[in-house]
Amino acid sequence: PAFRLCDGPGNAVHDVGVTGLALLAFLGENHTTRQGEYRDVVKRGVNWLRGQQQDNGLFGGQASHDFVYDHAIAAYAMCEAFGLSHSRLLREPAQKGLDYLEAHRNPYSVWRYQPRDGDADLSVTGWAVMAYEAGRFFGLEVNEAALQVAAAFLDEVSDPSGLHGYTKRGERSSRKPGDHATRFPVDKGHAMTAVGLFCRFFLGQDPKERPVMHAAARLLVETPPRWDVRDGSVDHYYWYYGTYALFQMGGAPWRAWQQHVERAVGRNQLQDRGEKNLYGSWDPVGAWGEDGGRVYSTAILTLTMQASSRYTR
Repeated sequence: PAFRLCDGPGNAVHDVGVTGLALLAFLGENHTTRQGEYRDVVKRGVNWLRGQQQDNGLFGGQASHDFVYDHAIAAYAMCEAFGLSHSRLLREPAQKGLDYLEAHRNPYSVWRYQPRDGDADLSVTGWAVMAYEAGRFFGLEVNEAALQVAAAFLDEVSDPSGLHGYTKRGERSSRKPGDHATRFPVDKGHAMTAVGLFCRFFLGQDPKERPVMHAAARLLVETPPRWDVRDGSVDHYYWYYGTYALFQMGGAPWRAWQQHVERAVGRNQLQDRGEKNLYGSWDPVGAWGEDGGRVYSTAILTLTMQASSRYTR
């Protein structure tokens, strides 16, 4: 039979980052370069990323203004592929990926789009922190001072309400120029607060000592995942970070959020086996679906569903 063609190609400038997310999803189910049903897929993905790495460690080029997003996600994936595959071959590309992030970081501060441009934002910084923590966990060299600076930055951009800002206090998530903000209103979610809360856990902070973490969790629970394409509520990026942050928080906030995730994510996965090219995927109808496409949406929601098994509390 003629299968419906897969739609949602995304923007090719983000292939490096989207490949990284897909690899992270496979790795989260114990498929590595050495084991698992999909080890050949993982091997090909890892080898493709290695082929995209430049001499200075950067994965991909500077094809888009926000290329460092793609690099940070690819570096995070390479660190995990190295550690979980127990592969000496991947030590160098993983380490070089971290080294590029360190070279890109602002002196005495965190990350933004361009290398050392004096700007900083929480969104890029969140992915960089994940890459650093994965590298540190698997014994790669990481600048601990960068993580201390990241913790200070989180305090700079957050307030007692729990809201974590994009580049400054009180600032909501970024949107692209044009009608993007109209189609995906920023008040439909708290993506930056989710990133900030998850980073705080990864940086070793404890909600018992940090009231801002409880406040942030409350904001997330008050704005849970809803799959409503009409009002612009769908934001897979927000749901991913919110799920990981609240799993770490545990208790009532996690239980409340988890029910919404299961409804929004679980029920909207395409499950018609007759649609061979779409089966198992999620439609790229979220805030960043046009950029990342169907592979991005499917990878990040697979990761979202792995939250309770991917990291211990």
